[in-house]
Formats: sequence, structure tokens, C-alpha cells
Amino acid sequence: MDNTLDRLPGEGDVKVTTYKRVRKCCDNCGEPAHYLNAFLLPNFRNNPASTAYGRDDCSWCEDERRFSCKDPNCQRDMRHLDGYVSCSTFPASERFAHMFLVWEIQKEEKEV
Repeated sequence: MDNTLDRLPGEGDVKVTTYKRVRKCCDNCGEPAHYLNAFLLPNFRNNPASTAYGRDDCSWCEDERRFSCKDPNCQRDMRHLDGYVSCSTFPASERFAHMFLVWEIQKEEKEV
């Protein structure tokens, strides 16, 4: 029972992961997104399941979101979501850039 290892297999290994920030895609066609449409559940101020429950300002709340590109057809399709009411639309601008970007793994390297 006293047979312990001074160094365990894998101990001291280093793993390096590189990420790249990329733009979200349109939920309709897959092109780069230019608009974020936020939706709330019906009766959102009185609905405990909604993020806007009990709030006065609901403009920053969202229960669901859809991204759309510049194509007017995609914009029209992404402005409506069954079972939800439209809340806010945000453009892909400098102020809202963080809403359109996600970190994507570019490569993982394991150094021994």
C-alpha cells in the first residue's frame, strides 16, 4: 500500500489554448449578424419565468434572442418569435460590439 509515485502520469503537463473572437451569424441564413433582436415572454413584468419580472425598465432584459444579417428578408423573419413579444433591437455598432462576438477555439496544443 506504500507504493506511491513521486510523479503522476500527466503531472506538470501544460496545455495552451488559443481563442479567436468571431462575429455571431444570422440565425436564418448564416451570414455575419448585424442586428440582435431580444424577446420577452408574454406578460413579462408579472411572469416569474421572465428576466423582466418586476422590472420597470425592460429594455436590457431578454428571455430569448435572435441574430439577423443585413438582408431585409432575414431581418423580417428574425423580428418575430412565436410565444414571445419583441423587446429590443441592437445594431452591430461600436457600442454593442460585445453582444455580437464570441470566443472560438482556434487550436489546442499540449506541451510536455
